[in-house]
Amino acid sequence: MPHEPRIVAFLCSWCAYSAADRAGQARIEYPQSLLTVRVMCTGRVEPAFVLQAFREGADGVLVAGCHPGDCHYLDGNLRAAARHAVLVRALEQAGIEPARFRIAWASAAEGERFAATVREMTEALRALGPLAYSARALEGVGEALEDAPVPLDASLARRAEYPPRAPGKPRVAFYWNASCGGCEEAVMDLGEGLASLLERVEVVLWPVAFDHKRADVEALPDGGIDVAFVNGAVRLTEQDEWSRLLRRKARMLVSFGACAHMGGVVGLGNLSSPAELLDAAYRRPASVSNPDAPLPGGPVAGGAGLSLPVLLARALPLADVVPVDYTVPGCPPSPAIVEAALDALLGDSPPPRGAVLAPNVALCDGCPRKGSRPERLEVESLRRIATSAVDPERCFLAQGLVCLGPGTRAGCQPGCVEAGMPCRGCFGPLDGVRDPGAAMLSAFASLFAGGEAEVLALADALPDPAGTFWRYSYAAGLVPARVRPASEEDEG
Repeated sequence: MPHEPRIVAFLCSWCAYSAADRAGQARIEYPQSLLTVRVMCTGRVEPAFVLQAFREGADGVLVAGCHPGDCHYLDGNLRAAARHAVLVRALEQAGIEPARFRIAWASAAEGERFAATVREMTEALRALGPLAYSARALEGVGEALEDAPVPLDASLARRAEYPPRAPGKPRVAFYWNASCGGCEEAVMDLGEGLASLLERVEVVLWPVAFDHKRADVEALPDGGIDVAFVNGAVRLTEQDEWSRLLRRKARMLVSFGACAHMGGVVGLGNLSSPAELLDAAYRRPASVSNPDAPLPGGPVAGGAGLSLPVLLARALPLADVVPVDYTVPGCPPSPAIVEAALDALLGDSPPPRGAVLAPNVALCDGCPRKGSRPERLEVESLRRIATSAVDPERCFLAQGLVCLGPGTRAGCQPGCVEAGMPCRGCFGPLDGVRDPGAAMLSAFASLFAGGEAEVLALADALPDPAGTFWRYSYAAGLVPARVRPASEEDEG
């Protein structure tokens, strides 16, 4: 018997929901594959709702509402159409077939049209088979991550058992996982403040600056480090091991920078399989000379039994591996944010655990261009900063440039905006936002001006939606890592 798809359908109360009622009253048959969610307008359907529906087990998502021009809220359905057009491309980048996410129009009188849409979508999903979205998100994370991370409440209870802190200077550690090293430079950028910091603390680990060994850290008692700052995503088994070791040794573990916080640019590697990444780095480039093709996870020639760390199936934010107490956001964190975080964590009254140590306000709030933002903001054409003359004082969004400032936490100033570049989202979302990429996709696509043809053309013209809206947060978002069939992985 073929798999019976599960479809979550977000139906406009005024039209599509009434059309479904009309189909039932007329005894028009269609597959009973729908889980219906009634909404006042399709414009209320956020991309995060769609992604969460997939994550909860849906094989497909249908958004249905009034025909363009008939929306009871003027243009809510056009906003929904724009979001759909951009999100379906981002999902395709992640390996989710476009047929799994559909938008359709049906008036209250069009019961047969609605039923036909459900029949068509169900048949398409039967042919595709089950999505298994959650399995894709978690598949093959690697032997190093088979055990679930310790829940945060259990970790807090364990920390209460630590002996009292030894008298003297607080012990501080810095460690570097998968990242560019910019976060290490952010500490160096403290300038004279760095000299003051080194007088206040005892640094027990900082590979970029001192010659501490792993054995030195292992010899410390559990809880023997007061604050450990870990930057970078977890991409290798070695990084997983270090993250767990520092979690055990540190009273406070800090996710330092965008890569540790959300996976960062490293997390965009999840759009490819590990085999593809290794091929691109070690086999394909003409500039690489690797005749014996040693790869991560393999033995080291002449290394007396040594082997290279294993590349995990996907990049992970630090909090997906171990409980994290605090987050310092940014790529890299600004010196002011770093200095304030150090003062807060090394003081007598640290912030509540779980805090993000940066202002909980949007970047737009302090943007020097905010006075030029029109009351009703609309995007009529898209521009790229590399190929367009940009007004140095006007709001980037008003110029048709993608700027993630409305959904990004402040704290980078002076940062990209002050240097004439639109915000790219490195400081992450404000409190309470589950997926910053989905939120910003929704906000930007909702600005598209014109009728259905115009908004769809703008959506099609937007390059690389996954890399644009999830540049720093893909690994922490609701979209799963891209998974290839086992046969393709084996070929790598």
